[in-house]
Amino acid sequence: MDTSKAARWSAPELATLRACYPDEGCRLAARLPGRSPHAIQAKAHKLGLKTEHGSPAPKTRLQGGALDEAIRLREAEGWSFAAIGKHLGVCEASASNAVTIALCIRHGYRPAERDARGRLTDAGIERLRYALKKGLKGAEIQLRLGISATCVSEQRRRYNRELLSRGKAPLPPPGGGMAYSGAKLDPAQRKQVEALFMQGLGTAKVSQRTGVSKTSCTRIRDRLVRRLRRKGESLPGCDAAGIRHVHAESSRFVTDAQKQALRAMLLDRVPVRRAALELVIGTSSAYRLRDALAAELAREGRSLPPPTLPGSARRKVSPDPFWPPAGARDIFAFRQLLASMSFADAKAHWLATRQAARIAERHAQAQRPLSFEEQLARVAAGKAGLTRAIVRSHLEPRVADLAGPARGARDVADQYNHLT
Repeated sequence: MDTSKAARWSAPELATLRACYPDEGCRLAARLPGRSPHAIQAKAHKLGLKTEHGSPAPKTRLQGGALDEAIRLREAEGWSFAAIGKHLGVCEASASNAVTIALCIRHGYRPAERDARGRLTDAGIERLRYALKKGLKGAEIQLRLGISATCVSEQRRRYNRELLSRGKAPLPPPGGGMAYSGAKLDPAQRKQVEALFMQGLGTAKVSQRTGVSKTSCTRIRDRLVRRLRRKGESLPGCDAAGIRHVHAESSRFVTDAQKQALRAMLLDRVPVRRAALELVIGTSSAYRLRDALAAELAREGRSLPPPTLPGSARRKVSPDPFWPPAGARDIFAFRQLLASMSFADAKAHWLATRQAARIAERHAQAQRPLSFEEQLARVAAGKAGLTRAIVRSHLEPRVADLAGPARGARDVADQYNHLT
């Protein structure tokens, strides 16, 4: 009978495996049609069966030039294991195992100890269990010990069962509980991610709100796009291929509070560029909002008052050096605060944070002397200057001779008067 690769092992097959595997090893494939030697060896390993026959350890699917090409695509080109497997005609798991095991030695790690038949020795299992107790990710354990993902999963299950049987605490989750692409997601998390995608949010926003890694969100989004495409539908703001054209939310959007504050400043005859700088709004966006306000007033029969230019009135310079935010990075960081705060609260938080950082920096500098490079950096930034070293000999007067204290005092006074 032809048994598929994914079919479960039947009771007669398991009985034959337990009875004959210790004597025949992988040659048992002749008695079990449809079961490859690799499948027999993997199942026997799970059941804890051993054989005295020295059957060689299974080799990776990628060997020689194909393995070198896979490593080049991974290290130099940055390809994913799925793309490498598709390019070389193997599955993603085979490509991942082959490349990761080969990179173990190349990255300077010591592979796990194995016996002549390729099985992990007690020392190798102990190192693997130590990595599991540390909460390392499966991919990190593969790279450091040169073992497959299946071996890591199997040893994790065995160690957890052993700990539970002894009344000990179970192993920590992979990655220490931190969300990453290899962590398993429950159906509730997947539904939550899909619901946010259906609201028109992007991958970064969905990952930030759910705590799911960006890689996992991307995979869920791809499957959701394919499922919607079969129904003739698409994600909000995206085309059938999943390419986004309209963003529902973005940190680059101007909030309503900023728009209202800009309208008030324009009506107060503040120039557009100055108002945009004060409210952390892009100049182009500020001019578009100015034009919209002028059109709205024109429909009401009014006109926008002309701005008071700097030459017509004395400009008030803000005494705070931390406002407004300077540079694209600071502006983007401030706009991220607007997602959860009002403009006034975000500004107060921004100023308080920057002032605290400046005080901490000055305190740290006061605790230690500046190095020569740091002093040069302060001079280059204009925070310090250079001056000539003046020798002031009169501050260290010398006693002319030992004739007497009165004569010595007169000589000191004469030297001082002459120098000053």
